[in-house]
Amino acid sequence: MGVVTRVEKDRVAAVVEVQAGPHRLVSLMTAEAATELALAAGVSVVCVVKATNVIVEIAQRARGSI
Repeated sequence: MGVVTRVEKDRVAAVVEVQAGPHRLVSLMTAEAATELALAAGVSVVCVVKATNVIVEIAQRARGSI
């Protein structure tokens, strides 16, 4: 459970930020969906996270470091 902290919409897409405890979640959805859900700052929401790919890479090391 969380609270919407920001909604930015244009004609096609919406970016919705949610504060859920110490976690900040950001969702990209259609503007139509955000409007139908009546998303606005202060609205209580439930977020579902579905990750199909998580890629972890090792940062390049500085020359000469171990």
